[in-house]
Amino acid sequence: MNREKLREGFFHVFKAAGYSLAGLRTGLRLSLAFRQEAAILAVLIVMLAAFGKPFTTWLAALGAWFLVMAAELLNTALEETLNLITRDYNIAVKHAKDMASAAVFLMLALNAGLWFAIFVLKSF
Repeated sequence: MNREKLREGFFHVFKAAGYSLAGLRTGLRLSLAFRQEAAILAVLIVMLAAFGKPFTTWLAALGAWFLVMAAELLNTALEETLNLITRDYNIAVKHAKDMASAAVFLMLALNAGLWFAIFVLKSF
C-alpha cells in the first residue's frame, strides 16, 4: 500500500468520527426518546459508581444501554426516511415503523432484566 492510500485511510477515521458525532448531535436534537435515553445513561453511570460495581458490570450495563441508544438512532433514522417517502397512511410504512420500535423495546426489555440482576439480585 502506498503512502497516499495510508494517509487517506488515516484521515478517513477522523472524517467518520465527525459523521458519527454529527449523528449523535442530530439524534439529541430530533429525538425526545434519544434525549431521555441519554439522561438515563447519566443516571446509570451514577448508580454504577454509587453501588461500587466492578469494571465488567460497567461494561455489560453500559454496553447493553448503548444498544438501546443505537436501536433508537436507527429507529429515528428509519422514521425520518419513511416520512420522506410518504406522509400518507401506508400499511407497509406502519409495519416498518412498528418493527423498528419493537427493536428498541426488545433492547429495553434486555436492560430491565440486566439491571434487575445488577441492582436488585446483586448477582452481576
